[in-house]
Amino acid sequence: MKKGIVFLVLFISLMAFAIQVNINGSYQEINIDKAEFVAIELLPPFQDIPSIKVISDSGTFDVDEYTIFKNINGEIFYKNYKVKCIEISAKLLEKKDREIWISWEGTDYIKNYLETYAKLFDLPIKVLELPKISTKLVTLSKAGARLPDVVMVSAFDFPTYKELGILKDNTYLPFYYDTQVVYVNSNLVKLNKLAWTIDELEKISKNLIEKGLKPVAINPISAYWFSTFLMGNGKIPLVNEKLILTDNSTWKSIELIKKWYENKFFDFSFLNRDAQVAAFLKGEVGFLFQGSFLMPKILGKLDNVSVLPLPSLMIPFKDYKGFATTKDGNIKFTKWLVSFLKNPLFEEYFSKNYIKFFDNHISDEIPFKDTFVYTSKIAQPIPFDGKYVKLHKNIKDTLILILNGSISVEEGTKKLEEIVNNE
Repeated sequence: MKKGIVFLVLFISLMAFAIQVNINGSYQEINIDKAEFVAIELLPPFQDIPSIKVISDSGTFDVDEYTIFKNINGEIFYKNYKVKCIEISAKLLEKKDREIWISWEGTDYIKNYLETYAKLFDLPIKVLELPKISTKLVTLSKAGARLPDVVMVSAFDFPTYKELGILKDNTYLPFYYDTQVVYVNSNLVKLNKLAWTIDELEKISKNLIEKGLKPVAINPISAYWFSTFLMGNGKIPLVNEKLILTDNSTWKSIELIKKWYENKFFDFSFLNRDAQVAAFLKGEVGFLFQGSFLMPKILGKLDNVSVLPLPSLMIPFKDYKGFATTKDGNIKFTKWLVSFLKNPLFEEYFSKNYIKFFDNHISDEIPFKDTFVYTSKIAQPIPFDGKYVKLHKNIKDTLILILNGSISVEEGTKKLEEIVNNE
């Protein structure tokens, strides 16, 4: 047992290596235990970096904060040049206590990544993982307690924070996004192309119904999916100063959904996501319209699946998660945080391992990458707007009444428009 412990200590010490860095004229050795690292990891949080210079035996090179360095047998290399020193001119942020709240997927990795970095520079940065940030944040705000500096936000909680005066500047910085796709049971459906249409979907669905199968698992009367029809019918952006629902884009979208309802492509008893996924995994459904975040679960249980973009005319969301500065935080620190986490090595690992997408990066190792590259070119950002949240809360009941013939399309959309735009 003792020999094992000694070996472990030696192994760790051999993995770590020091790199000499000159920050604003002050030399220091920074110990890194990675085979690859990025320049932005070599200095404390900053507001601006006028210059980064790599000093090597072959000359001096100007680089940026996202330049990647490699450790080869304990020596640091920039491209093929052995590095002697890295000189950085930077306007650093004040060293002080900071608190960051994170949620959703991959929080264990984000937390470990930030805490490892903080230890490198002895930074008092605290990272908390919370399953539901909004519950605790709103409670603290109403109690007048000090808030964390930075919080992760989504389209559904951000408007509440704005309304309650929780945020410093009422903006957010996008981090990663999920999107909407179609999971196709390849045992039931022979379709494998990126560009396909609603007409093709309807034709295949009718054949599946004739075989006694459920053709489509979708919840088109939710805001999340109804919006894909609205955007496909020209409502881009989805929300301006008002969310207009008494127009041709809306009525065409409802007309299509009504046709699907009458043709039994979907019914009100099969709208629950868990039930839809379970039926798809049992091989009872041809097409499953769901979020990309479910891909690891679905591909982990089924081999006979392809993942396709939404058929035209449907346009998907980029369902962003982002970071926002609270009234007790520092906007410059939040900007640094996002720039730090969006370095190329972090983005590659996070994209690959958690099936997440960045505006400037989609990992080559993600299954069905072509689908997500195709989708990224047409997808629209989900609105971080209170009117969209109201649409989310009220659209289902309105569409059920319309589809059942209890109210007219004109009457239903007029009332819904009034509700979502009511301040």
